[in-house]
Formats: sequence, C-alpha cells, structure tokens
Amino acid sequence: MSRNSRLKRQARLKREGARPIRRPVRPVQPHATLTDEAGHVVGGGGLRDREWVMVLGGEAVTSTESPALLLAMLRHTQAVLREERALKLEVSPELLRVATEEAQAHGHTLDEHLALLEQERAERDPDDVGADGAAPRH
Repeated sequence: MSRNSRLKRQARLKREGARPIRRPVRPVQPHATLTDEAGHVVGGGGLRDREWVMVLGGEAVTSTESPALLLAMLRHTQAVLREERALKLEVSPELLRVATEEAQAHGHTLDEHLALLEQERAERDPDDVGADGAAPRH
C-alpha cells in the first residue's frame, strides 16, 4: 500500500468515524399468517434465530422464546381487530406441534394453556378486549 493511499484512508476514517459492525439479519421463516377477507396478509409470526417473532404491517413488533405465547398474541390481535375486519389465522403444523409440546410441559392441553396466557394478559390489562372479542367488563 502506498503512503498516499494509507494517509487518504486514515483521513477518511477520521472524517467518517468508525463504522458499526453489522450482522446480517436472517429472514423470518413464516409459520402463521393473519389474512383479511381479500386475502391480504395483515400480520403473522415466524421463527428467526430460535426466537418466535410477531409481525404486523410488515414490521417485527415483538419476539419471544415461547411458541404458545406467539400463538396467544396472534389470537388476541385477531380478536382486537375483529370489529375492523374479519381476519383468518392460519398456523403451520410445526408451530402447533411446538406450542402443544410447551403446553404439555406445563401440564395442560394447548387450548388450556392459551386460555391461561389470555387470562394473564387480561389481568395485566383489564381495559383491553379479550380473546373472545368481548368488550371489557366494568
């Protein structure tokens, strides 16, 4: 390397500052979709780097290690948006399998486990709409 090119590079680095090291983001492998009546995808969920990611409007909104919690969040989103539009939730067999395994590890069926997760959510935020779509009770 010539002396001039080294000086130019050093001047550029000093001027621009250090660049952060960027790790490439792996894509989310889709496992669940929320679609409206016209077939447009509104949201969904998938697996990325051993974490379950919830996506709404094309943006990742949250992630969790729990497949059952992802499923519960998607069902809750479906219930909340029910007044605006009817949404259909489609879930992959793999997501159902791992969520069922998680529920069984807690000693419940998947439906029981999802009901418990919804109950916990409702206790944290009693003014929100429930998974059954009912308005909050006061």
